[in-house]
Amino acid sequence: MATTISTSSKSYFNKIQKYLNNKKLFFCSSINNGVYALIIFNLDEVETHYLVQKMTRHLHLTSKQLEPMALAA
Repeated sequence: MATTISTSSKSYFNKIQKYLNNKKLFFCSSINNGVYALIIFNLDEVETHYLVQKMTRHLHLTSKQLEPMALAA
């Protein structure tokens, strides 16, 4: 199974790449039209879920970005 993480931020891309290197995971990276992507291989669903939880805590990310609310008319 393959898991893809993509971002438009080069700094987050570098941080995630460094994190995955430290965890000794097999992945490849690509950059296409300003979108940075990391494809992680050989993880099952449980391992992927656990990795994402640990990585979001370690990098101080949230699992869901909130958009600002529009002002009422």
